[in-house]
Amino acid sequence: MAVRDLAISRGASTLIFDPNLIIEKPSDNYRDMDSPETIAHIREMADCIKESGNENFPPINIYQDGDSVCVSAGWCRRRAHILAMKEGAPIKGILCLTVVNKKPEDLTLAILTSNDGLPLTSLEKAKAVVKLKSFMWNPAEIAKKTGWSLSHVNNLITLHDAPDTILNMVKDGKVSATLATKLVKSKGADKAQSMLEQAVDKSTKAGKKKATQGDLDKNKKSKFDWEKWGPECYKLLSTIYDLPIAKRKSHLDNLIAQAGLLCERIEDKLNAMGKVDKD
Repeated sequence: MAVRDLAISRGASTLIFDPNLIIEKPSDNYRDMDSPETIAHIREMADCIKESGNENFPPINIYQDGDSVCVSAGWCRRRAHILAMKEGAPIKGILCLTVVNKKPEDLTLAILTSNDGLPLTSLEKAKAVVKLKSFMWNPAEIAKKTGWSLSHVNNLITLHDAPDTILNMVKDGKVSATLATKLVKSKGADKAQSMLEQAVDKSTKAGKKKATQGDLDKNKKSKFDWEKWGPECYKLLSTIYDLPIAKRKSHLDNLIAQAGLLCERIEDKLNAMGKVDKD
């Protein structure tokens, strides 16, 4: 049976379908449909449909797979229509355009280059770019097809290949995709993960939702200043070592007291850096 025969009504170039009969194939989509941003976007569209109808919404793209009708673009609009109809919106169905004989790589590219609806996140783009790589497209070809720079495509591939711990930090909004990618490229995955975890911990303790480059820079500046403290320790120890035996008894207590004060100053500095074990 042809796609047109399954429609509620048929126009010259568009069809109206019951959105509940249109199937979602996970392999066709790269958006995180369960993210708070996506759910809020669907909710907003559903409310708009209930209030003003769906005439201002562009059609979604569908294709036939055997006896099934599948959505290739417009997943959020489809779900918004289902939600609105469930809540009593007086609409017949959703407007659709049929995509004929489209290759999987063409569908993926269409998702990346579409300007409609909620923009894809960097993680979602990275997933789609790597999918294009699986179709034997090299980064230069992907850049040409999408209109992005080659460095942007390579950055998305680097992000996709980062450890799950880093990806989860990006997904949860604890670090930006840009900062995570930069560190993975410059420091390697393992070092980047350690640095980002420390930065996130520091930003959380400071009451911030997201770690930034500044949190990393502060970690860098916390290096102990041995150029300052080393000469003082050396001078004091040398004085004790070179003290004549005849004068050692009368001067040693005073020098030990000076050493104690120096140790207190160094300990205060180390405590501020979090490098002294309190146990």
